[in-house]
Amino acid sequence: MATLDWRTTLAVELTHSRALDEKRGVVIQTILSYTSQQGERRTRVHSLSLCCSHHLLDTFCNCQAQTLLTFYCKKMYCAVLERPLQELREELQTEVTESLACYRKHCSSSSVSPGQLVLPQYLKTLPVYLNSLRKSEVLLPGLRSSVHQRLQLRCQVVSMDTKTTAGHFYPLLLPLPVGGDTSSPLSLGEAVRCTAASLDHGGLYLVHGPLVLLLWVGHNVANTALVQLFNITCLSTLPSGETKLPVLDNPLSVTVRSLINTLNSKTHYTRKLRVVKQGDSCEEALQRLLVEDKSPNGGASYADFLYHLHVNSIQLLVR
Repeated sequence: MATLDWRTTLAVELTHSRALDEKRGVVIQTILSYTSQQGERRTRVHSLSLCCSHHLLDTFCNCQAQTLLTFYCKKMYCAVLERPLQELREELQTEVTESLACYRKHCSSSSVSPGQLVLPQYLKTLPVYLNSLRKSEVLLPGLRSSVHQRLQLRCQVVSMDTKTTAGHFYPLLLPLPVGGDTSSPLSLGEAVRCTAASLDHGGLYLVHGPLVLLLWVGHNVANTALVQLFNITCLSTLPSGETKLPVLDNPLSVTVRSLINTLNSKTHYTRKLRVVKQGDSCEEALQRLLVEDKSPNGGASYADFLYHLHVNSIQLLVR
């Protein structure tokens, strides 16, 4: 606990041995005792009042996918030092399968057909989050990841807050404006899904996560975009790896550099921009971040994982 700071987020799992009173609710109280930098002893008390309900649907309506992801991440990443990785990955899949089966049995309409996938309204993103967690470098290491790299990653991720954890397991994939009028300000498009199908071979994409900042360059990108952003005329002269964008006086350069500065100001970690060209050997770094696809270390794609969840939850109900 000596390394705790204001950015650190803790996860606590509670159990209760008595029946809960729906009228009175429940109060959870935490007390943190510590010594300030000036040597003063402090005690901080936090009280959280929660409602109780006998209806299971109320529970699902008040669940948050990002909160559950953060909890499971901390739980599994702490257990990697004591339990086999395969066992932890299977436990994650079992947890989400049982939740979907429970929701389908007790909360969904009786008219739902067996072939129809049913997901709770507020947990529709939970499968893609947990699949990303299951095939992360900590729980499913790749051939090129060393023990030291995995330990460092584990220590960084296990202390993250909810928003940062969600951004780590589902990064922001932003298309950059490469065409249009070069004399007027450029507007950024909306983020796209983290899959290779979202990448246009003639485009530029910025991949933003709490620990990573990648600029992917398609092999068919226009030469005008290369000139405006990198001050080069041929893609072959652009080196892959860490780089710093040149300060150029044109809308594309100004827009991209401003975006990078804004994203860096919102993270707790120092990141260097890394350029990845399509087809280069270092493109594996991007493939690991396209979490909806099958990962280089063998992790299942989001579509395959969702299919297995659906089949397994149906099997639980017919037993």
